[in-house]
Amino acid sequence: MVIELLNFKVVPDLREDFIHKDAQIWTTGLAEYARFLGKQVWISHNHHTEVIVIIRWAMR
Repeated sequence: MVIELLNFKVVPDLREDFIHKDAQIWTTGLAEYARFLGKQVWISHNHHTEVIVIIRWAMR
């Protein structure tokens, strides 16, 4: 399994919209790839501008 870790800086007031659009556009698109296993989106507790995206792939 391969883990892809992405960090985004997002203005806190736009964070929920960013997460919604990410799910609507990116997660939907990634789901079309056979090796895509899943995705999680986390909001950093320490940095309110940081959104962490973890994507799991079957292989590189």
